[in-house]
Order: sequence, then structure tokens, then C-alpha cells
Amino acid sequence: MSILQMFKKSSQNLSKIAPLCICSMMLALRIVLGMFTNFTLSFAPFVKIGFSFLPIVIVAYLYGPVCAAIVSGAGDILSIMLSNPTAFSIMPGITLCYIFEGIIFGIILYDKKDLKRIILAFVMVLLLCRLPLNTLVLHLMMGIPYFELMFYRAIILVPFAVVEVSISYGVIKAVDRVPILKK
Repeated sequence: MSILQMFKKSSQNLSKIAPLCICSMMLALRIVLGMFTNFTLSFAPFVKIGFSFLPIVIVAYLYGPVCAAIVSGAGDILSIMLSNPTAFSIMPGITLCYIFEGIIFGIILYDKKDLKRIILAFVMVLLLCRLPLNTLVLHLMMGIPYFELMFYRAIILVPFAVVEVSISYGVIKAVDRVPILKK
């Protein structure tokens, strides 16, 4: 399936009730995980670690890049708005990075559950979004030198990617066992 066909098929899922309901539930889960499971390390306040990637990976696997991008971007905006409504601090650059992550996960994982593709998806997200783009936005916000910031972020994010791959593989295998999620 070409990438354009994949985007078309993924966007058609938004017109069906079951995928729309599941995407909505995953968006709600993404918001809750974004609000309560993200944490920063005391020695690295510029790195956020959490488990809000799980609903995005599930949606990417089940419904493709368009649905995953929407859940990812909307989840970032809504979790920020709901966690601290007085300090409306949405960073459009970070939100765009989350949207790109959803697209990358969707392109690579859509209807494919093998470990090699999951590893590839996380490597691509790490190399295309989390390290260069997120670091650029943080560099512009904080004024910390770009490559120094990228080095410190890589020290934490690369090992955590192994954890993310392991969890994602287990979750995708579990999602396959749920009959209601079968297409």
C-alpha cells in the first residue's frame, strides 16, 4: 500500500463509528497519561519521560497515520489545557512534533505488528522528532546550546526508547487479542 493510499484509508476510519469511538477513548487515555504519567528528572529538567505514547501507538497500529496524528496533537493540547488551565502554555513546536510522531508511528505500524517495525518506528521518531525537533524548540525556549541539549536528551531518551519498544510490543500483541478491535 502506498503512503497516499495509507493516508486515505486512515482518514476514512474517521467516518466510521467504531474507529471514531476507539480513537476518542485513546485520546482520553492520552490526555490522562499526559497529565499524570509524565515526569522530569531532577538532573535533566529539559527531558520529559512518560507513557503518553501508548495510546498513539495503539491508534497508529489500528487506524493509521491520520488518526494517530489527530490523537497525538489533540492529546498534547488538551492535556496541557486541562492540567494547568490558568497558565495556558501550549508550545506549537512541541505540538507539531507530537503530530509528526503520530504520522511516523502510523506510517510504519499501520496493520503491522512485528518487532522490527516497532523498533524502526521508535528509532525514526527518536531521530526525526524527539532529538532534533523537540530539542530545537527547547533550545529556542531555554537558550541552552543546541548540541549540548541534544546530547543530554539523547543520554536519557535513547535508553528509555528500549523501554518504550518493549511496552509497545506487548501492548500491540494484547490489542490483537481484543475481538472488538479487529477490523
